[in-house]
Amino acid sequence: MRLHFSGSSKALLMVGVSLVFAAFTPAMAGTIIVGTPANSGNSFPFGSNYDAATNGQYQQVYTHSLFTGPITITGLEFYNTQSQAGATGMNTGTFNISLSTTAADWDTLSGAPASNIGGDNTQVFSGSLARPWAFGDTLSIVFSTPFTYTPGVNANLLLNVVATGTGDAAGVIFFDAQAGGSIFGRYYGGSGNLNYGYGLVTGFDTGTSATPEPATFAFLGAGLAGLSLLRKRVRH
Repeated sequence: MRLHFSGSSKALLMVGVSLVFAAFTPAMAGTIIVGTPANSGNSFPFGSNYDAATNGQYQQVYTHSLFTGPITITGLEFYNTQSQAGATGMNTGTFNISLSTTAADWDTLSGAPASNIGGDNTQVFSGSLARPWAFGDTLSIVFSTPFTYTPGVNANLLLNVVATGTGDAAGVIFFDAQAGGSIFGRYYGGSGNLNYGYGLVTGFDTGTSATPEPATFAFLGAGLAGLSLLRKRVRH
């Protein structure tokens, strides 16, 4: 049997199918890369025996103007494309990584690390990053807990890393870094070392949660309602 649809029925069908499809189509994810490597690399905090001599704490701040609006960060990327040191494995040890919003900027980061950390500080990863390594690899850190960041004046993004039990028996890795500019700054070590205008090139992975949000269910409900109405019209 061939079904014939009127113009209005066809339009209703298209709307219903589109809404159902939209309900199950995730938002586009991507990676925001901050910094430009130029024959520069640094092993702190992921690529060397960092905690033995420097207390194992590292902070890097990213100025809010790098981001055009709120983002949900689901992971980090660090790159090894500039300096070849022959490492065959990632640094061992435990890395506790957190993100927060901070009033400290690229040129005002404090040598007292606790004062840089914002009230929304969230631990996003804790564990080992050990894995085989070759020059050109990317260190991808997938968060256990996503972090939603809303940029604004006096609302910059702070990365805080505390490393314990680290070792670099498989060689030192120099991750891509940028020197100069006004996009980030860093604190490293227990002695309050600061570099303004210097930091690791960083990729921020963005995406959405796998759990449907209320808006998703609204799309689904509207789509199914449209298809149900069309079914009644076809019966009549």
